[in-house]
Amino acid sequence: MKKNSSLALLILTIMIGISYELLAFTGLNESILTILGTVWNLLFAFIAGFYFMKDKFLTQFKHFSFKTLLWGLPLIIVVGISFSSLYSHLFGNPTTNSIGESISLMMIFVQIPFMLMGEELLSTNILLALQNKGLSFFWSTIICSILFALWHIPAYGFHPLQLIITLMPARLILNFIWKKSNSVWVSWLCHFIYDSLGFINFFLK
Repeated sequence: MKKNSSLALLILTIMIGISYELLAFTGLNESILTILGTVWNLLFAFIAGFYFMKDKFLTQFKHFSFKTLLWGLPLIIVVGISFSSLYSHLFGNPTTNSIGESISLMMIFVQIPFMLMGEELLSTNILLALQNKGLSFFWSTIICSILFALWHIPAYGFHPLQLIITLMPARLILNFIWKKSNSVWVSWLCHFIYDSLGFINFFLK
């Protein structure tokens, strides 16, 4: 049952991430899509993690490490900027997140936090499931980070090389922060602050 639950959580989490990408093709009106897009990953990834791996899943909500936050936040910023700059140097300017077309302060503080927690739970579900099946954290975080990068195709377009170079390293760092802090709150907060700093560019244009 232990291995079956891990496999079920892994497959279901991947399906949740893919179904989120397909929401835009459902033909639903914009208001409904906005609501669904805000809570989809968070709601269903939480239900899946809670159902298949309740104790380990809930443990990540019971801890918070200020020490990890203090070094994790600057680390994710440095790594994210460095690899984005590397991609720009090698291949030219990357495509930007389509969210920039509609970003607002209200969206950053009302919608984005829920969306990013959804991304965190998708990632931690993958990590928990793979490690519960016996994979090391090293290989679990590699697989998780590749999936995380590819889940962003709807936002950035089909540019897998760009996503792997720019988003995969950031996810690797967020996973490391989660592992060291044993807290999804810390990785989520680092994720939110890092993305929010990036959104500033959209307001400066």
